[in-house]
Amino acid sequence: MTQEDKLNFQDDDDFFAPEDNANEQQLDAWEMLIVDDEEDVHQVTQFALSNYVFQGKRLAMINAYSAEEAKTRLQQHPDIAIIILDVVMETNDAGLKLVEYIRDALRNRFVRIILRTGQPGYAPEQEVILKYDINDYQNKTELSKTKFFTVVTAGLRSYSDMITIESYRLHLEERITERTAELVKLNQDKNEFLGIAAHDLRNPLSAIQGYAEEIIEYLDEMPQEEVIELTQKIALSSRQMSELLTNLLDVNAIESGKTYLSLQEHDMSPILQLLVNHYRERAKTKDIKLHFQPQENGYSAFIDKGTIQQVLDNLISNAVKYSPLSKNIYIRLTRRDNRVRCEIQDEGPGLSQADQQKLFGKFTRLTARPTGCEHSTGLGLFIVKRLAEAMNGKVWCESELGQGATFIVEFQESKLWSPKL
Repeated sequence: MTQEDKLNFQDDDDFFAPEDNANEQQLDAWEMLIVDDEEDVHQVTQFALSNYVFQGKRLAMINAYSAEEAKTRLQQHPDIAIIILDVVMETNDAGLKLVEYIRDALRNRFVRIILRTGQPGYAPEQEVILKYDINDYQNKTELSKTKFFTVVTAGLRSYSDMITIESYRLHLEERITERTAELVKLNQDKNEFLGIAAHDLRNPLSAIQGYAEEIIEYLDEMPQEEVIELTQKIALSSRQMSELLTNLLDVNAIESGKTYLSLQEHDMSPILQLLVNHYRERAKTKDIKLHFQPQENGYSAFIDKGTIQQVLDNLISNAVKYSPLSKNIYIRLTRRDNRVRCEIQDEGPGLSQADQQKLFGKFTRLTARPTGCEHSTGLGLFIVKRLAEAMNGKVWCESELGQGATFIVEFQESKLWSPKL
């Protein structure tokens, strides 16, 4: 750089007043690469930009004295925002070759490249602008400090805008990817939903149709006992269909956000006692004994009365459904860590680790099967988990294969409960 160039570069006294009072200890900074084979150029640039601030961030200046060294710096600092680049260095077109490397090899379209040449004859402005992907072209002999300030600010503003847009683009792309995955999953669930519904409805529907046709055709010669037996089978098949449809509607309500709860203080003991009394009759047909002896004190929690009844009904029903003949089911209410807990323990086959991993999934089919040919939709425990969580509670299972299973559901005691904001 000639003395004339240095004087021209220092001719404005008001150069680089900071845009705001940036914190001196601020770690975040714009990275700027200065590529020039003249030491004077580096020193003057660093001196001129020493107090420069844009959008509250200072400049972190990185030096390279050749195009080859600049390649190394670019790999070390992938977030360089702006490059001040000389054209003539180790070769007459070293700077231009570096531009091609940045845009083509590194595929970096964000960094702002400002050519600053002292020998414009080697790289005519119009030709360079048309042929190379640069963002500005400056002649060293014409680049005053004020103009340099303007060029750097324009470059950083452009870089900042491009990064912001890219961030929005990536976020939008990510959301589109997530939403697409959600739609694919919803479609898979819908297909599975319809497939299971069609399969599980077809069996009881066919049974109802067959029993009804048999009664119609042979009623006059059919003993009363046989008519009663067939109508009982029709009633059973109807209950199976009703259970499935109820569960499907419950799942739809949960997943569409249409489950409305009224959380109030309720004692779980009488709710549980009614359910135990109801299932004792059903358990008798399998010689299963239900044991429930609540303590004298109440077990109040903030719950929705109808929903907690549905949760506990499902858990007791499962215990009866999957327990072998002549076994016991133990139902307990306890308090632990300021929470009201209900435990339903059976003496069934227990659950493998693989089954426990998918226990509360939708349409789950486990290894264990109902022991009295009862019907199972594979939706009950999924509904239980979602409803328990909707009441700020939780549900889980403790089991070892061959050792039975204990399902546990618990809620915060009412005296300690506070609504989520």
